[in-house]
Amino acid sequence: MRGLRHPNIVHMLDSFETDKEVVVVTDYAEGELFQILEDDGKLPEDQVQAIAAQLVSALYYLHSHRILHRDMKPQNILLAKGGGIKLCDFGFARAMSTNTMVLTSIKGTPLYMSPELVEERPYDHTADLWSVGCILYELAVGTPPFYTTSIFQLVNLILKDPVRWPPTISPCFKNFLQGLLTKDPRQRLSWPDLLYHPFIAGRVTIITEPAGPDLGTPFTSRLPPELQVLKDQQAHLLAPKGNRSRILRQACKHMAEEAKQKQKHQNTGPALEQEDRTVNVVSGMTPLPRLRAAPQEPGLLAGVMASEMKSSWTELGAGEAPPAPRENQHTQDGEQTFPGPRPEAAGQPTTDVVDLENEELDSDDEWRHLLEASKPTPIQLKAPLTLLCNPDFCQRIQSQLQEAGGQILKGKLEGASHILPALRVLSSLLSSCSDSVPLYSFCREAGLPGLLLSLFRHSQESSSIQQQCWYGTFSRDLMAVIQAYFACTFNLERSQTDDSLPVFQEAASLFLDMLGKLLSQPDDSRQTLRRDSVMCFTVLCEAMDGNSCTISKAFYSSLLTTQRAVLDGLLHGLTTPQPPLHTPPGAPQVSQPLREQGEDLPGAISSALAAICIAPLGLPGCWEAKEQISRHLADQLTEDNNQLRPSLVSGLQHPILCLHLLKVLYSCCHVSEHLCRLLGQEPLALESLLMLVQGKVKVVDWEESTEVTLYLLSLLVLRLQDLPPGMQELGSEIAALFTRSHVVSLVSAAACLLGQLGQQGVTFDLQPVEWIPATTHALSAPAEVRLTPPDGCGFYDGLLILLLQLLTQQGKASLIWDVVSSEMWTVLWHRFFMALRLPKEVSTQEEELSLSSPRRSSSEPDWMLISPQGVAALLSVAVVTFTQEPQLCLSHLSQRGSSLMSTLKHLLSPSFLQQLGHAPHGSEFLPVVVLSVCQLLCFPFALDVDADLLVGILADLTDSEVTAYLLQVCCYHLPLSQVELPISLLTHLALRDLTCLNQFVNTVAASPRTIVSFLSVALLGDQPLLTSDLLSLLAHTARVLSPSHLSFIQELLAGSDESYRPLRSLLGHPDNSVRARTYGLLGHLLQHSVALRGALQSQAGLLNLLLLGLGDKDPAVRRSASFAVGNTAYQAGPLGPALAAAVPSMTQLLGDPQAGIRRNAVSALGNLGPEGLGEELLQYEVPQRLLEMACRDPQPDVKEAALIALRSLRQEPSIHQVLVSLGASEKLALLSLGNQLLPHSSPRPASAKHCRKLIHLLRPTHST
Repeated sequence: MRGLRHPNIVHMLDSFETDKEVVVVTDYAEGELFQILEDDGKLPEDQVQAIAAQLVSALYYLHSHRILHRDMKPQNILLAKGGGIKLCDFGFARAMSTNTMVLTSIKGTPLYMSPELVEERPYDHTADLWSVGCILYELAVGTPPFYTTSIFQLVNLILKDPVRWPPTISPCFKNFLQGLLTKDPRQRLSWPDLLYHPFIAGRVTIITEPAGPDLGTPFTSRLPPELQVLKDQQAHLLAPKGNRSRILRQACKHMAEEAKQKQKHQNTGPALEQEDRTVNVVSGMTPLPRLRAAPQEPGLLAGVMASEMKSSWTELGAGEAPPAPRENQHTQDGEQTFPGPRPEAAGQPTTDVVDLENEELDSDDEWRHLLEASKPTPIQLKAPLTLLCNPDFCQRIQSQLQEAGGQILKGKLEGASHILPALRVLSSLLSSCSDSVPLYSFCREAGLPGLLLSLFRHSQESSSIQQQCWYGTFSRDLMAVIQAYFACTFNLERSQTDDSLPVFQEAASLFLDMLGKLLSQPDDSRQTLRRDSVMCFTVLCEAMDGNSCTISKAFYSSLLTTQRAVLDGLLHGLTTPQPPLHTPPGAPQVSQPLREQGEDLPGAISSALAAICIAPLGLPGCWEAKEQISRHLADQLTEDNNQLRPSLVSGLQHPILCLHLLKVLYSCCHVSEHLCRLLGQEPLALESLLMLVQGKVKVVDWEESTEVTLYLLSLLVLRLQDLPPGMQELGSEIAALFTRSHVVSLVSAAACLLGQLGQQGVTFDLQPVEWIPATTHALSAPAEVRLTPPDGCGFYDGLLILLLQLLTQQGKASLIWDVVSSEMWTVLWHRFFMALRLPKEVSTQEEELSLSSPRRSSSEPDWMLISPQGVAALLSVAVVTFTQEPQLCLSHLSQRGSSLMSTLKHLLSPSFLQQLGHAPHGSEFLPVVVLSVCQLLCFPFALDVDADLLVGILADLTDSEVTAYLLQVCCYHLPLSQVELPISLLTHLALRDLTCLNQFVNTVAASPRTIVSFLSVALLGDQPLLTSDLLSLLAHTARVLSPSHLSFIQELLAGSDESYRPLRSLLGHPDNSVRARTYGLLGHLLQHSVALRGALQSQAGLLNLLLLGLGDKDPAVRRSASFAVGNTAYQAGPLGPALAAAVPSMTQLLGDPQAGIRRNAVSALGNLGPEGLGEELLQYEVPQRLLEMACRDPQPDVKEAALIALRSLRQEPSIHQVLVSLGASEKLALLSLGNQLLPHSSPRPASAKHCRKLIHLLRPTHST
């Protein structure tokens, strides 16, 4: 604390000890921030902005020193002189080294805890940022973003519920809070992007201090790859094994055991112990004051349930007693209780203990107390679960429903008065309890939902009941319980209950039966019940969306078959003009007019139609069935005499119906091009959509409505491939929305529409100084995916397609440099890396230390963020950029572990390509992705690159087995017409690196049949460049590797029937390069392959084809052919006599202008001598020609080859004699003398040794 010096952090001035105390002297503060909340309720946004900047300043300072605060809340923020604030209470603060990247100990106040904290998952500094978001939200709104008096509900809200945004909050502030309150810590707004958010940009005080040598990377900087790997490993090792919070699990276990224990002893013990046998449903403690968070305990369980459960820490799994509280702190670290109710609840009287065994069945007081008990407060946390685990309570509920239900069916008021409290208790219990197992057990024992649906059905069939004054209230409360039942988590497949799903399906079917009948009735007096039933149906749809494909598909399919009455009733209700909402007798009066209510019948119907059409994000099980419903609606919308389309279009300017109807139209346009054309020709529809974009329609949720409108317009342009009337002038307004909005989803939707408009020729003025920051913000802020973009695109696809257009159209070198030098370029690849969920790069040592030695498959990419089309667009952006700035590509590729290099390598991996192929439209874009990656990886081989740099790039590619990936890509994923570039890259890698070559051969050996088949087809195809590259690759393999690896090459040349048709075809290929490389391959193979030598002898005409290359017009072919024939002649064996036909051509090649051809011809003729062809060689004066070349050829290597050949040929007596008669010794002696006369500083030619040896061999003593 002494070392922390920041204007927004309380400064420790001194500290000393007395006999009994430790005294700390700090800055003087004038109060606490929470006192302002108590006095004023909330603050204006400008004041919140000032506080936000100071809080961020303080946290930036702490996080730059790798310190976590871990207890951010209003009570720990002091008010300083001059209006400033100071952060205090560092009792739970923790400094972290690089050895500790994440923490798991639970510290803090529940209202401000992040989702990862309440789930007991490993967390880091982003937990502090979540708390800041909670504090700022509370300052602006008056309550925390997630507030309830039940710890179970609180955990559920923090983990699952979205934040409710008041309409008064500005878009910029809302976007700032949305970033901080993102549930996924990886997507949460964090450093350094947080500093540049417009809400606080330029207001943050940054005090830079040199970090100590042991601090490591500050939290305010992005982690380098090696530390990110370490952090991920720690998080994986420390993650809890279960999928449920241990805290809540232990609490539920403790409550259940306590309830069972009380039940076991309920009839024993003296009367004095009667109180112990009573089930305490509520506590008699007084509620706590507003917002004042009590002191804290190091463990969350003790912190939030200390007054609720008095069991020992050992009993709850803590293992040791909590430490003693620290007294002399601003906030004591002692026992913490959950914050009490808000001011409106603070004045409620205390409730009494309820004895379920001694109360009368029909006691209204008892049901009132039970209703209070089912709404737990901080000091009643176990009350709902205790009720569920009490068999008497379950029996009473069932009896009350049966007996009171029977009286209701007789039309008795007494039945209604008895059943209403029970229904409200049930509704509260079903809504508040998050533990599905005891909740479902209770429902099953109590006869739910059968009793509820039976009451609903019988009440609908009885007109006498419907005339009762209490019917409205009864039907409303009954529907509320049914709705709460459908919303329970035990109705999901992942629930731990055994038979809940069949019960849920049957209940849903019965409800649809009754809903269909209710909607088909023309009685206007039952609008409230219709509305409530339709709202319940919407909740049922949400539950179905989260269920398995089988269950959800059956449910939605039934709306087109057996439950068609429901769908018809909804559509009829939407097209029928609705009178003012009728309030039946007994129901509360409606205070607002119909047009201002969000829960009226038209609003409920439009919401229900949207629920059955819109495909839920990340839940594809029901998409197919919902698509069928959308198709059915689209068919009705396109009928000429149907009133449905005019009704939907007329509602687009309704403040409440607008959003739901937009979703319906959007879903239907996805499946109907005809509907798109009709909407494009509908003036009122286009006018409404344009007005929505321009903000001229006042709607309840302008942001989401505008987003859906933008996507709907994009879809219309995409389907029509034309611009509907009026959209030509919309470009500038959409561009302004793109560059100025702080809402990421709106920016993404605007980019999507701009991309479509650009393809239709619409021009819009987008300056780099505007669109680069806008793109950076959209990519760095957390993604808020609320709706699937058009045509299966990803959330960022439109942004990437627009970026590609801008770079292509405005592609000046200065613009490219502005892009690549901006923060956007780094953020772009980081976002791409995260969206594809690529595995982290680890070193060999780390791989050995990993939990499992085999490589684990990577996670499925988040196609909702970037679809295959988006991947292709981003890679195209990279190609366009690096074509302009190739050196930048080299700098990225040469950085080992860089996001770009890691991404490119992973995009070629079999695991990703399999995922890509299974993704929507993935197979369509797979070739584009692969070819773009190959194009980027070819840059180093196309440029003049430093040798060391190229070695590093090759090593990186080799370590990732890119060579094997490329071959597998060509075999399994690409059509033959598109494999040329990958094979070219593969060949470059294999020719430069032996490890890459071995990877190629090993991959062939792993799947010989498939890969040899591919190589055979590719060799004989009509792509000369592809064939040439493959021949070079095969020739290099034959030249470098041992003969044991060459069998597949022999198989390729021989063909499946061993007729050598492939080899014949290649030797006669019209392309010079193909013929030359074929002869070269043969030359290397003939050094080792006995089978190929045998084929030249046994296969008719094959040897003639080989010899035919000696006279080819192309020098490269002649050179390769002479090399092949020379190797054939070496130890030719039975082939020797047949090679006599090669002598004339070889002799002719001795005069070829190219030295390489002359050298090969000389060597070949030398090899023919020992094969008994002396006469043929003498016939064509080969010894004379060779002697002349040895003495006069201008090329030293040709001279050397001629001398070696003469040494070989002189073994033939006839040739020896000829050489003697030619005076070879004298001529060679002159040559040798010339070599000796060279200056001493000049190196002696290699031929000198052979010259002396040959002179020695030609002496008479060596003649034969």
